[in-house]
Order: sequence, then structure tokens, then C-alpha cells
Amino acid sequence: MTPVTYGITVDGVDIDIIDMHLHTGTWEALTEPYKERYSERVPKPFKFLMSGLLGSGLTSEGILKQMDNAGIRRGGVFAVYSPDTTGIASNEFLHEQIKGQPERMFGFYSIRTDHWNIDSEMQLEKLEADLLKYNAHGIKLAHAHQQMRLDDKRFDGIYEIAGRLNKPLYIHTGTSPNPYTRKEPPYVDPLYLEESIIKYPDAKFILGHSGYDSAEVKLTYLNSCIELAKKYDNVFLEPGALGARKATEILPEYLKIIKEEELIGKVIYGSDGPQFPGYTGSHLNNFLEAMEANEYSSMEMKSLLQTNFEDLFNL
Repeated sequence: MTPVTYGITVDGVDIDIIDMHLHTGTWEALTEPYKERYSERVPKPFKFLMSGLLGSGLTSEGILKQMDNAGIRRGGVFAVYSPDTTGIASNEFLHEQIKGQPERMFGFYSIRTDHWNIDSEMQLEKLEADLLKYNAHGIKLAHAHQQMRLDDKRFDGIYEIAGRLNKPLYIHTGTSPNPYTRKEPPYVDPLYLEESIIKYPDAKFILGHSGYDSAEVKLTYLNSCIELAKKYDNVFLEPGALGARKATEILPEYLKIIKEEELIGKVIYGSDGPQFPGYTGSHLNNFLEAMEANEYSSMEMKSLLQTNFEDLFNL
């Protein structure tokens, strides 16, 4: 067997790529509308194969295979509580998937919010306990998927825990094409989060997808992300899905803007994989090509692809 080669070398600089945005789960735990959306990607006669193809790809073995094929040694893996949109990958399930790979797979644990007025205190206690019990690297939230307004102060307790325990928050921003996700600005525009960013300076906010409007394939909320990242030391950006095939035309523009705004040091690479076979690698390759086209130096590439994550998470 040929040994796996991790990372890349650019102009003599070794880059040990980290993909901070990977998903685990099971086919059975996905919502029916989400299953339908995924099944649209294959010809109708082969849709019966989707449960096996996607399900195996979401296990630790499937994720590691995609990482190995892409030359990625380390990655963040997310728990998800989106019962109305995409489904559930519980904190307990995430831990079982990644516990044997502490050097390669970093856990981002989440919290149920669908009955918040009834059980918020219990859920906050469970989140804190899970973060400590599982030695979490961070927290994953997706307001548009979880039906949470970004300016809803009822959820400030999550940010308080994040700051107190030094667990950076990954927060989905921008729209999603997934069924039943909210698309109104209060759910997708990170400017609605600004008061909480100010209130919890010890919490580190990673604005996932950099405000990418995936439903319209536009950089609709990127300016909001840039404004926040420039104003606040505790705000960072992540570009998941901008290396996907449908975003090919806007990815170079995104990287051009990031460089012009001098924000390369605040962007942490992620793909939103594994999705389908080969996605994690193709997303990375598209990023590398677009960075070269925008004349990113080897050290700028290393910052975005490796060291920004290492610095934020004290690796």
C-alpha cells in the first residue's frame, strides 16, 4: 500500500492543511426533505444507493478516507442539531466517531434549541458538560437551520459558555439551499450578531461560509463579515462551500476581496465536506487554484490553510 502524503509544499514552504468543517451522521438521521435533495445528485435508477454511499461517507472511516485522498491530515468534525432542516448528529454520536483519532479529528459539539423556552437551562448544562467531558475543540451553531435569530438574546448563554471555557464558536452565516432553512436577514446576516460579539469579548466567533448566499450563489453577506472581522479581535471567517463546483465563478472574487481587505490572517479554511465522494479534495483543489490566480504567497496560503487554525485553537 502506498503511504499517504499529507499537505503540500509551495515555494519551499510546507503547508499541513487543516479542514475545519466536516460533517458526520447517518442516512437514517437525516430529514426526508434533505434525503430528497441529496438524492437529486444521482441518476434516478441509482437513488437506492444513496443510503449506503452517503451513510458510509459520514462515518469516521469515510471522512478519514476523503481527508487522506485530499492529503489533509487534520480536520474539525461537527455535531448537528437541526431536526427541522437537515437532521441530527448528536454530541454522543460525534464523540463515538472521532474518539479514536484525537490527533486527526477535532470535535465541535452542539446544542438542541428547538424547545428552548422549555428546556434552555437543561440544554446549557448539557452543552457545558459535553464540552468538558469530550475535550471539545469548539461549538457548532447554525441559526438558519436551527430556526434561531442571530440577535435573539435568549441564546446568549451559549456565548457565555464559549468564552468562559475558551471554546471557539463556529456559526453558520449566509443562506442555505437545504429545505426549510430560514433565509431572512436576521437568521443569516452576521451583523445581527454584533451585540453579542461585543457583550462576550472572550468568546471567539467564526463566521461560517463568510456570509455566502448559497441559495443565490452570491457573496451577499460577505461585507457584513468583513466589517465585523475588522472591528473585533474575536471575529474570524471560514469559507466553507465556496470551493464547491457551483461557486467556481465567485471563489476567485472572494479570495481577491479577502486579500485586498488584508484579512488573510483571519480566515480559517473549511470545506463543508465530505458531502459526496471526492468533494473534500475538489474543494481544496479549487481553493489552491484560486489562491494562485490571486497571487497568494506561500506564507499567505499557509496562514489560511494551517496556522490560523493552529493559533486560534492553541495547537
